[in-house]
Amino acid sequence: MARPLSPEKRNALLLSATQAVAEQGVLASTASIARGAGVAEGTLFTYFENKEALFQDLYLHLKNDLAEYVMPGYPHQAGFEPRMEHIFQRYVGWGVANAAGRLAVSKLSASGVLQDGTRTRGMEPFLAVSRMMEDAVHGGILVDAPIAFLYAVIERIADTTIEYIEKEPEGAERHRQLGFRAAWRAITR
Repeated sequence: MARPLSPEKRNALLLSATQAVAEQGVLASTASIARGAGVAEGTLFTYFENKEALFQDLYLHLKNDLAEYVMPGYPHQAGFEPRMEHIFQRYVGWGVANAAGRLAVSKLSASGVLQDGTRTRGMEPFLAVSRMMEDAVHGGILVDAPIAFLYAVIERIADTTIEYIEKEPEGAERHRQLGFRAAWRAITR
């Protein structure tokens, strides 16, 4: 009878993969990921069928981590601007606290290895945000653009905000406010 899989080993592999992908992108080797987790390379394949499966799971793991940071307290009944500010500021907070995770998500997203179903599943925790943005586009608040485009604009400005906070932590609050103002102006009519 096979031994049950250890959640601790799986988490160690995901943590190691996060760091490796943040540093090397999808060229990170399974050997280096296993080594970073303190397990044999063969153990990695006990938890993940192959490198592609690891990357799909890693992406979903990081997107769920982001959702757990961003979505609590989401003001469903507030106006569009306060809801967008909640998302922006929480994303910035997550990104500052999880530099490797943010870089890994970015590199995985740009790599071409993610399956469409994985991307879709990664967005599921954020459906309330997508619906809010669609309503704001239809209501003439946001520019008439695809939601994915608007997300990308907001994310780039948030990433720039994070980079400035990392360089100048004493100006963090100012950078956060400037970043949100820039994002809001970029996507509104």
